Amino acid sequence: MGVEAVAQSVEGVEAPYDLVENFVFRCEENGSGMEPPWEKTPFPSAEQYVVHMERVLRTLHEISAIALGLEDRHYFDSFYTRPNGNALRLAHYPPLPADANAGHVRYGEHTDYSGFTLLHQDPDDSAGAGGLQVQDPQSKQWIPVSPIADYGEAGFVVNIGDLWKRWTNDRWMSTNHRVMNPEKGSEAAKKSRFSVVFFTGPRADAMIDTLPGQGQSKHAPISAGEHLAQKLARSNV
Repeated sequence: MGVEAVAQSVEGVEAPYDLVENFVFRCEENGSGMEPPWEKTPFPSAEQYVVHMERVLRTLHEISAIALGLEDRHYFDSFYTRPNGNALRLAHYPPLPADANAGHVRYGEHTDYSGFTLLHQDPDDSAGAGGLQVQDPQSKQWIPVSPIADYGEAGFVVNIGDLWKRWTNDRWMSTNHRVMNPEKGSEAAKKSRFSVVFFTGPRADAMIDTLPGQGQSKHAPISAGEHLAQKLARSNV
């Protein structure tokens, strides 16, 4: 478990601080799987949320195995036995401070480090106030990602993390994304926003290598833990 205050999380040491604060739960080996114990936190309902997200993740892994031509549709299950790298982040974007300058954003440009990320956005996205954008890998243009109205609060955004690049030999690439500020002085800038982010990742000792059928490996095998350590070493978190 951890708390990240506003101005703490940045993607690089030279980047301006991000305008977000987070409450993070990480998976543990025993019990229902999360630390701290639910009854000792202000978010006991998060336990059930994680249970449901892990079910969704298993389905995503099955679909991925089929899409990648793997014979075993449960291929990825063994990588995610506990303690794994799954984590639940409750993100709060406070009202835009009066002294925020043009360099400050709610969350700076980055890719996610490990497996799939399941993002539940704040459904109030009037006039693009949510600020989530993804970068087109060819044109390098930034594209707004708004909640899908047809799904309401049941909709999710699924991001591919950096480990999939290694698994698929660059076939599936993680996408740069960021969260921009609303227009200064707007009604959206005066409001808090919330998002619920379920990050996923294999056990630290799980070896990540090119999957069968993906051609000559472009990346050396690496443990999920070492991969994450290298990513964190390049950031300022």
